[in-house]
Amino acid sequence: MQKMRGRTAVFLALTILGVTLLLPAGGFAQESPPPPAGAAAYPDGLIHPVEQGDTLWDLSAKYLGSPWKWQELWERNRFLTNPHYIYPGIRVVVFPPPAREYAFPVAEAPAAASAEAPAVLEVKKPEELAAAAPPPSGPPTLDILPSEFVRAGEFLKEKPAGIGAISGGEEPKVAFAEGDRVHLQLQKEIPAGQLLGVYRVRGPITTPGDRPVTGYVKYLAGIIQSSGKENGETFGVIRTSFEDLNREDMIGEEIPSFRPVTLSPGAGGMAATVLAGQLENREQAAGNFVFLDRGASAGVAVGNVFRLFDVADESAGTLAEKGTSARVEVGEAVVVRVSPEFSTAYIVKSLHSFSAGVKAVAGQATGKGK
Repeated sequence: MQKMRGRTAVFLALTILGVTLLLPAGGFAQESPPPPAGAAAYPDGLIHPVEQGDTLWDLSAKYLGSPWKWQELWERNRFLTNPHYIYPGIRVVVFPPPAREYAFPVAEAPAAASAEAPAVLEVKKPEELAAAAPPPSGPPTLDILPSEFVRAGEFLKEKPAGIGAISGGEEPKVAFAEGDRVHLQLQKEIPAGQLLGVYRVRGPITTPGDRPVTGYVKYLAGIIQSSGKENGETFGVIRTSFEDLNREDMIGEEIPSFRPVTLSPGAGGMAATVLAGQLENREQAAGNFVFLDRGASAGVAVGNVFRLFDVADESAGTLAEKGTSARVEVGEAVVVRVSPEFSTAYIVKSLHSFSAGVKAVAGQATGKGK
């Protein structure tokens, strides 16, 4: 009897071990999704047949590594009138097929005819040319994540008007986050599956400085995907949220996309003033966005670099006796968005925290790029 029990225990242990080895690893630990393969994995190109629920935003995340690069897909599929709404039955070009190259026989001149085989023009494959070519050494670009870039926002003189707002949620919440299903109060019909931007609007803000301006700050706070109507009411699901969304936020059809920013010093000596920061915090530092009171009409362009200066009153010594003050450099910012009157800049370096009202002077980049 004792021997039989021992054999039974051994048999059960071996059985459990065998089943354990047959189980997939995902049964114990959630596997992280593989990184996007990129165009190199599809030498013949890639055409994606659209399925229910697909968006360029999702396809960009899957194939290009970031949902905020959706504009690249739209540029390859300009037949789409609304880039934020695609539907089953269409085919989206993700990676275009490469250009075909052919080798043509070269006939020799009649006088030099011989019995040898005709010469063939050697044409290298695109991947062979790419491997032989030296890596491109272009100008430096701003070192910023796509998910940060799309939140840059803008400064506006007039309060922006969207197409609606969140009217409530399925649960009695004051704020809503990613994954929540919410009721939408919209001023126009939106098909199920379309993506919508959710924007935080602050203001009116009266800015400090020599040229005070009253205006509004607007920046992206999240993305909602419409679920269509049920019993006459429009629903949506929050696909992503950078911060908690609420009923005061504005819904719009615009969704920002990411584009690399090439650094450019700009017109040397051009002066501007920091009007406000993107967020409500009074002190600004590296990683924050600020708004300048100069725009395209003054010659500001995306990629321009501005050095930021504050004025520090001297409390002792000769300068204080003369009633003068010293200008102190507090940081450096790169312009990422421009309108005719204003521009948005990303602070790439801060020596000291500072508040709105400091001066900005166009100058040389300090190599903060990639």
